[in-house]
Amino acid sequence: MSPESIEPLVRDYGYGIILIGTYFDHYGIPLFLVFGGIAASQDLLNPYGVLFCGFAGGWIADLFLYFLGYKTGLNYWMQFSFVRKLEKPISWTQRAFRSHPASMVILGRFLFVVSKIIPPFAGMIRYDIRRYILFSLVGNILFSVAYTFLSLSLGKVLIDTLNPFKVSIILLTLVFIAIMFWITKKLAPSSS
Repeated sequence: MSPESIEPLVRDYGYGIILIGTYFDHYGIPLFLVFGGIAASQDLLNPYGVLFCGFAGGWIADLFLYFLGYKTGLNYWMQFSFVRKLEKPISWTQRAFRSHPASMVILGRFLFVVSKIIPPFAGMIRYDIRRYILFSLVGNILFSVAYTFLSLSLGKVLIDTLNPFKVSIILLTLVFIAIMFWITKKLAPSSS
């Protein structure tokens, strides 16, 4: 498939793919939003449309997961032995929600894997609905703006760099992954 045959598909279905993709893609780097920003840098999509679809998909997913957690509650999940084994991390997260709720929701949106856990957990502990919706709104706006702006501004450079495939891209990716693992390990509760 040549780039000329893909461009009309991106123009016709790009926004829907970004919306649905960001709804399901909650594990770290939002690939659909990044690819949408790169497509916008190539003038295939409107950057504001990419931004809105990325925001809407992420926020709808956060709210769905929050209300799913709210419906079931933490007591329901504590009846399972594999959840009871996580009692220390659960109590740490509850304390963190009590002391820094805005940070947990807003910054949790940016953290690898945690962004999928925070919304249902907030619902499970019956965190205030209005405050959660507000913090989730702010977090998703910041998240969408950051990734759309970065992918839009770096899109042309990425396309030009990827044309002649270079080892430096692979090394930069591995360094980025190592940094993300280090950050995740530093932010995780200690086992002692």
